Amino acid sequence: MPLRSPLLVLFLALAVSLCMAEKDPYAKATVADPSASFLDVSARRAELAHATTPRVLEALGWKSGCVTSEQPAPPTGRMIIPHHYLSGSNGPIDPQENIATAPYRKLEEAVSNGASRYVATGDSSEAVCVANLLAQWASANSLLDYSFQESSQAWYQVEWTLSSVSLAWSVVQTDPAIPAAQRAAILSWMRKVTETMFDRDPHPGDSARENNHAYWRALCATSVGILTSDDKLYRRGLAQYFRAIGQINPDGSFPLEMARHENALHYQSFALAPLVMIAELGRRQGVDLYSLRVNGHTIADAVDFLVRASVNPGLAKKYASEPQTFSLFSDEKPPAWTEFWAARHPGKPWSDIVTAPLYDSTLAGISTIYAAPAQAK
Repeated sequence: MPLRSPLLVLFLALAVSLCMAEKDPYAKATVADPSASFLDVSARRAELAHATTPRVLEALGWKSGCVTSEQPAPPTGRMIIPHHYLSGSNGPIDPQENIATAPYRKLEEAVSNGASRYVATGDSSEAVCVANLLAQWASANSLLDYSFQESSQAWYQVEWTLSSVSLAWSVVQTDPAIPAAQRAAILSWMRKVTETMFDRDPHPGDSARENNHAYWRALCATSVGILTSDDKLYRRGLAQYFRAIGQINPDGSFPLEMARHENALHYQSFALAPLVMIAELGRRQGVDLYSLRVNGHTIADAVDFLVRASVNPGLAKKYASEPQTFSLFSDEKPPAWTEFWAARHPGKPWSDIVTAPLYDSTLAGISTIYAAPAQAK
């Protein structure tokens, strides 16, 4: 029988959280290297210089960078963004949201294109372009003037834009052409945006409401915490990752994502994106989050459920009777986080799923340039 009651879903999520026996192993974690991105930029650039993998070569052929992208001016006034769905948490999408979020998406695209191009070429002009654009938005105090009660979608947009710009910045931040004063201003702004984002939470400390949005906020905390050497913020991101793994159902599904009707599998995947990136960031800080086990689960169980439910949609019917809108095996390209996952977990089914260059501006651009095996086997 499908789980239709939001109260029942929230109860189950809370029950899982309360039953967690393990203690957070990262309660005293510290930032080991604030200059470390989610990848070793110089080492990756050296690998790409000898690339033979077809999809990597195709990605390297893309010419879009920050320099060639539109440079969006920071929006002025209060952030008011219409809700993504016309009604509730599924169904038809409000076209007005796409209009309202255009400048934020353009910013994400510009800095992500710049970061990707920078890894591929080492061109300092791309790093300078990213820095100049972010400094402009920082000077305008962007992503700070909103409230959840007035526009919950604005709060969500901050999560995604901050994820994008902080990951992209982590890639270019050490380029010597970026002035120290500009670097400091950008970092100060990112920390303020992160802290404000958490301050806007209408349900602080309520683990029963920690769905994919909490995971995106955790990615922001992890990324910005590393960039600013803020151990408290860094730990906050790791703690949320720990709780997220503890929420996983026995079959590998995330309970709150399974309540999204026809979009249940879409949101299972969407929830995995920030968690995979947190694991990539943690790896560079000497923390193996891919192996973290909570309540008998690792993140691999959530990925495995998505794979199995993509093959057998009947698995999702336990939670949602509607036909699902998402499958890893559809004709559409898989989400960009799968490139990082495939790099850590080579072989099938990923060799069948990840066959073309993948891009997501929220995850800093061309994931194929960042993570795909450079040498064809």
